[in-house]
Amino acid sequence: MSKSVCQRKCSECSMLAFCQGCSICEKPFCKKDCDRCFSLCPDRFASFAHLRNVGGGNISLQTNTPKELPHMIPIIPDRLTEKMKFNVIGIHGANFFTSNGENVARVYRKKGIKDALNIENETDNVLEFYVKDRTLEGFWDNRREVYRQLKEFSWKAIISPNFSVYEDAPRMDHLYNIKRSTIIYNEMLDAGLPAIPDVSWFNVIDLEQWAKEINEKRVKQIAFSFQVVGIGGRAANTYIHYAAGFRYLLEHIPQDVRIILAGVVSPNRLKNIFDGVNCRFSVLNQSAYIHSRRGRLSESNLSPPEMNKNQIFLRNIEFYEKEYRRICNAKEQRK
Repeated sequence: MSKSVCQRKCSECSMLAFCQGCSICEKPFCKKDCDRCFSLCPDRFASFAHLRNVGGGNISLQTNTPKELPHMIPIIPDRLTEKMKFNVIGIHGANFFTSNGENVARVYRKKGIKDALNIENETDNVLEFYVKDRTLEGFWDNRREVYRQLKEFSWKAIISPNFSVYEDAPRMDHLYNIKRSTIIYNEMLDAGLPAIPDVSWFNVIDLEQWAKEINEKRVKQIAFSFQVVGIGGRAANTYIHYAAGFRYLLEHIPQDVRIILAGVVSPNRLKNIFDGVNCRFSVLNQSAYIHSRRGRLSESNLSPPEMNKNQIFLRNIEFYEKEYRRICNAKEQRK
């Protein structure tokens, strides 16, 4: 292989097997302001040492125990205005942790999840880590203490952190962040926490690694995020790229692997994504809550004057659960 855009000989690099060359990196435009840059690249001091310290670019997964979850997992980001009942809820990491990620937020440690969110009953709780990078970096640095704090709560499932894999970042940064996510997943399992690995990726090499580990280690439940993918303009191409990658993964792992999705809630999109493949999915859905705070029904975008926001929230949850179940029922009928 010839020299890369950073003028290094890829063929002589110890990470070539996992890297396969450059990403769409902004290296040619780099201003060499390394003190203000958080990315790992071959020109940054000790970058290779950082990657070696986490075990290199290969990933390794422990098996996990699948969790029975409904198709619709409503995320409740804020305290409800009145007490409500739920069977299962999603907890947004951005609110559950301090902004620097080094601790669980005081309100949750003091009151617990039920009282902090004003929920009437004990629920099955699913924690997601789709949060800002600075929160994840603080969590990484103080993660042993945070594991201890997490064990103070009852969890149905905890999705491992989704460290950013930006397409314009150096490939070394991709490998480092993907590896860190898998390290935390394995450490959580060792700590007795019900962890689920988040599949972060950039190219087919990454997806092949994930598929290999899922198959060989018999991982029974995974998470996959479309969280940073928009739907209009240039973002539409990004969505197509993510959808194609997700389909590729589904076609290379066992059909009984259960999947938690984030960042895509549209029934029509989900119908297309799961057409002809695994339908054992759950969706982390914050749209039902957001629509209700605006006084709107998710199914029609109408604002019924006879319903308050919390009633609309419950109706929105019912709508999404029914639509998601319909996708799988239709698939079963075609068999």
